Amino acid sequence: MSNKVSVTCPHCGSNLQVDTEAGVVAGHTPPVYHSEKVDFDARLQQIESEKERAADKMAEAMRREKDKDRLMQDRFRELLDDTKKKDDGKRPIRDIDLD
Repeated sequence: MSNKVSVTCPHCGSNLQVDTEAGVVAGHTPPVYHSEKVDFDARLQQIESEKERAADKMAEAMRREKDKDRLMQDRFRELLDDTKKKDDGKRPIRDIDLD
């Protein structure tokens, strides 16, 4: 007499009957998928709205990247000007100079 154990696959959800004495799968039942019927026109409109949303996100990212470049250049100029104003002509003291 063989012992059969019913196991549900965690990955796909199918039901497996395993013969424990032989160590083989004796049978299986495929998972039941409940798919909704989608109207093609509604899905097409959804895809178009997703494309528009993706294009808007891309445009926003491009605008931020352009602004970022301008802001970095402005910040660099400010720091350079501050450094030139503070420059007194002396060389900075380094650790090696203190020996």
